[in-house]
Amino acid sequence: MTASSRPASLHATQQDVAAAAGVSRGLVSLALKGGGRMSPQTRRRILDAAARLDYHPNAAAAELAARQSRRLAVVVPYLDNPFFGLLLRALRRRARQAGYTLVALVSDLGEDLESSTIDDVLSLRPAGLILPGTSMTATELRDLGRRVRLCVIDRSLPESADIATVRLDEADAARLTVEHLTSQGYTRLTFLSPAARLRETILGERVEECRKAAARAGVGLTEVSADAGVGAAIAQALEVGTGPLGLIAYNDLLAIDAIAAGWGTDSASPTSSESPPTTTPPWPRASNCA
Repeated sequence: MTASSRPASLHATQQDVAAAAGVSRGLVSLALKGGGRMSPQTRRRILDAAARLDYHPNAAAAELAARQSRRLAVVVPYLDNPFFGLLLRALRRRARQAGYTLVALVSDLGEDLESSTIDDVLSLRPAGLILPGTSMTATELRDLGRRVRLCVIDRSLPESADIATVRLDEADAARLTVEHLTSQGYTRLTFLSPAARLRETILGERVEECRKAAARAGVGLTEVSADAGVGAAIAQALEVGTGPLGLIAYNDLLAIDAIAAGWGTDSASPTSSESPPTTTPPWPRASNCA
């Protein structure tokens, strides 16, 4: 059998190589690792058979045999937000530097889908799991942390010493945001929350810290949701009170949508050179999270 005659769904095994070379599977294993005592002719026959069959080592089987995984998994809530793309690239680079392979999956922020996706991840027996923007409860995360080494991004988990967390200081970010807006002359503030299906657990804390910062600055803050669209949410905010309105978006993706709504367009590209810049507090960079 050659690589071209073998069904695409079948991968050559060491047993296939052994049969083609007329040797034992154990000798094939030694030859492919560059070891073992054998004649140069036998080694060459094994390597030629492996090349002819397009043999590639089964990393999963090797990890299972060694009982040591070199794979890290990350489950992101969605890919619409450019931050997650940057995060995945940074994580992949750091993982590779440490000798690991990164496996990325998307949950679309659906509780059932997130749960099944994590089950899929656990079946891979990864060395660790990274969860940015998860909708899981603290109890669920603690239970998960007992099954796999876990790192959670943008969440606080009190009394969970075994779970690594990476997050920003929400209170300080809120203070900087409110100070910036009030210094620009805005006398009323509105927090723009994402639609219900896109809400992350950290939303409540972020809104509350912005409320506290606004109260300390002596300005009011209302909250509107993008359930009916960003344009409708902004129109609702404009109906409350008078004076210049400062908008605090939950994330950059919502801020970009708000700019598009202000222009009367359907969408705005995050990389568009024509888009006016947004002001973002110093959130941790994706490379720092990695």
